Amino acid sequence: MILLSFLLLAALAYQVLTLVSLARFFQKPLPSPDLSETSGITVFKPVKGLDRETRECLESFLAQDYQSYQVLFGVADAGDPVLPLLEELRQFAPPGRVEVILCPETLGHNPKVSILRQLEPQARHDLLVVADGDVKVGPDFLARMAAALRDPGVGLVSCPYRAGRADTLGSCFEALTISADFIPSVAVAHYVEGIRFALGAAMAFTRPALERIGGFAALADYLADDYQLGWHIHQAGFAVRLLPYVVETVNPRLSFREYLAHQLRWTRTYRVCRPWGYFAYGITHALVFSLTLGLFSGGAPWALGLVAATLALRFGVAWFCESLCLKGKLALPAFFLLPLKDFLSFGLWLLSFLGNKVVWQGQHFRLTRDGLLEPLD
Repeated sequence: MILLSFLLLAALAYQVLTLVSLARFFQKPLPSPDLSETSGITVFKPVKGLDRETRECLESFLAQDYQSYQVLFGVADAGDPVLPLLEELRQFAPPGRVEVILCPETLGHNPKVSILRQLEPQARHDLLVVADGDVKVGPDFLARMAAALRDPGVGLVSCPYRAGRADTLGSCFEALTISADFIPSVAVAHYVEGIRFALGAAMAFTRPALERIGGFAALADYLADDYQLGWHIHQAGFAVRLLPYVVETVNPRLSFREYLAHQLRWTRTYRVCRPWGYFAYGITHALVFSLTLGLFSGGAPWALGLVAATLALRFGVAWFCESLCLKGKLALPAFFLLPLKDFLSFGLWLLSFLGNKVVWQGQHFRLTRDGLLEPLD
């Protein structure tokens, strides 16, 4: 009982800390764009497949309020159904703005990084952006990124993200995990230990920083290439920043089983990347501890009161992050999945310690202690 009480108090304190951290972080002003900025930007866009929102995502990068930029679309498969759309976008863009490049080589175990390595020689500019193909940004995105990189010593900036429309049970859980767990934990890390990693939805960095770490080739066999890019640039002596500019990712139509598989892969990746931080993450599961305490107390009124208070606090964190910080549109009924999500998260946290095997894009790998991928035959 004493240990459970201590764990619950620590977990509740963490929930309050997330609210404070989220409020402080998202109230920070964005860097002001410089209308006279002449530094060009190259945007790397690895693209695979075509879905209902692909056009909107890609077009958001072609409608930027920025003078000089280049967009490199990279596709690994010559038969990819997205290629006709990319060619259409290239034809209607200003001359030289868009290039569509086939990247058929397999350079390392990470297919995204393999494409980036083949796009890298085509970059004309010294400010570089990597953004996933399923990301939407506002028209001021590149201008804000360039402004953030003007600060002396800054090598990389990245952005928090929200999940888009949730159409399935798995996608509801995915959006809820982002707003109730992931982004709050990033906000806490920002103030408690500082940001030494990147969030991969949208990242901007300088060519000198990339060259200092050995280019994209240094990331070829990592699963968490975004985390490793930020970490390597930090290790090279550059500052890594998180900008309170929210981008939106397309929320995939996951089944419940696919959601669990994705989260298990993510938890095992997180564990090897940040072992001590991930171990401490176990203390954050407030609802699990409060309900366990309620059971051990035999349903005592004070314990049930703690359960109710914990539920209210967890709902508050999720709603505050999703609605006020990320400006997301997750439907209210989805928030009632939060208790189940919290218990699943605790189970996945425990399960992540029971092995290093992950399944990614249909292939089986073992994660090394450094986060590298080793194929399993």
